[in-house]
Amino acid sequence: MYYYYFYSFIIYSFIGWITEVLYHFYKLKNFVNRGFLYGPVCPIYGGTAVLLIYLLSPFSNNILVLFAGGVFIASIIEYITGYAMEKLFNAKWWDYSDEKFNIKGYICLKFSFIWGIMSLIFIKYVNPLVSNITYFVMNNFGEILYNIILVLLISDVVVTINGLVTFRKLFIELQEVISEKAENLQKLNLTSLNNDIKDEISERLRVLHEIKERLYNRITVRQRHLLKAFPHISSNKFQQALEDLIRKINNNN
Repeated sequence: MYYYYFYSFIIYSFIGWITEVLYHFYKLKNFVNRGFLYGPVCPIYGGTAVLLIYLLSPFSNNILVLFAGGVFIASIIEYITGYAMEKLFNAKWWDYSDEKFNIKGYICLKFSFIWGIMSLIFIKYVNPLVSNITYFVMNNFGEILYNIILVLLISDVVVTINGLVTFRKLFIELQEVISEKAENLQKLNLTSLNNDIKDEISERLRVLHEIKERLYNRITVRQRHLLKAFPHISSNKFQQALEDLIRKINNNN
């Protein structure tokens, strides 16, 4: 059963990625890679699907259990993922704070209800069909394809995490520059300062501007894509840096 769950995870991660891309293509009229990883997968979909299969398949004839179980499982995964991402990278990648009955912006009643309906449909109708594909892949490609996909997936995760850690450091540096710039601008407006001090502050502002431009130049293509893929990303620690960088990217497009 391990291979079945592994291939199910990959297949549903890919289906989830396609769903996200098509939805945002419909809304934005352009292609956006909505995944955290470089590859065409959204692991949160694959992980949720595997848990639903494992926990709810025995209750496939009980509609109430399928719905309630789907609400609970999907909401827990979404909450844990959102919480962990914010703690690790000091950024909230999605935010339901504007929705009614939300919990810290990570989950909300409306989407939990939708997850419940989708989980019911998934267990009763979707997974029985997709399982045919899963078993076909298992029986014809088995361990060889498994090893290839596993190596690619682990490599992708390692590279992505390293990139996000680097991204976080850049935001911290940019936030420090923005804060120092704001402090110096306030000082510059003080009428009690003599011209020499004003000249020193002006020179420091010029240096800060250069540092800021160098930080902009460190942004990779992938990091630009992440900001486009998650336009509502927010952070308590470097919100100004986020807004400044998103504005800079939008102005260059």
